[in-house]
Amino acid sequence: MTMKALITGLISCSIHLTTGFAVSTGRFSTRPTTELRGGYDATIGADPSTPIQFFTLPGNTCPYAQRTHIALGELGLPFDITEVSGMPKPDWYLKINPRGKVPALRIPTADNAVIYESAICNEFLCDHATAQSLMPADPFIRAKIRLLNDHCDNVFAKTQFTYLMNKDDAKDVELCKEMENALVAYEDALKESKGPYLLGEDFTLADVHAFPFLQRLVITLKHWKDYELPNDKFPNILTWIDSCAGRESVKESSMSQEKTIELYERFVGADYKFGGLNKNK
Repeated sequence: MTMKALITGLISCSIHLTTGFAVSTGRFSTRPTTELRGGYDATIGADPSTPIQFFTLPGNTCPYAQRTHIALGELGLPFDITEVSGMPKPDWYLKINPRGKVPALRIPTADNAVIYESAICNEFLCDHATAQSLMPADPFIRAKIRLLNDHCDNVFAKTQFTYLMNKDDAKDVELCKEMENALVAYEDALKESKGPYLLGEDFTLADVHAFPFLQRLVITLKHWKDYELPNDKFPNILTWIDSCAGRESVKESSMSQEKTIELYERFVGADYKFGGLNKNK
């Protein structure tokens, strides 16, 4: 895949998707990917008995889609992957997700029901799965998970990308401090739960929701800001990152360090807004 196609794909994560796609089948599948080309409905040719069709971007580039990829793997649900790339938006994908974003799920065996937005997709998958769940039954723990996820989307991610994209060296110290203040919520959660995960022994949607962003933080801030999470401030987060990174679902859904840097070089150079997460003016 060319860098141009890769960049177009990640932009589609927060903006829109279109032509060109590939489909592969199965959980952690080693079967060959089938290349399907054309500007029409990407679901054509998919097995109508497929329990779940998962729409994402090529190359594991989108952190939002990675959340749902991880959840599918953790829950052991069989699924097909449909990778979508290109611009402008095609009508076929807008019929699946009117917002034109990934991830999206389509359930052929349930009258082609469609679910989108990563948090909603993942809670649906937990309700849909019968053997296990990433969402505990205890309503208080469920509330904690949702509060941590809200913190990720509305506080932490904004500080992360604003610091990364800042070009004014005089502001770096302030922006770094804001990001570290936002990270305290995760360090405190891990202290309270005693780990190894945010809510304790079990890997939950709180971990699924936050990890793709921390994974990118470690790589991109080291490369562009020469910043590493200080062990004296965030010892539990550093251990948690290693615990999450070792899971098979995370390995299957992740980009390499080299690929992450190659991709983000274009965004840093272009002052990309990351769907509003970059608050620099």
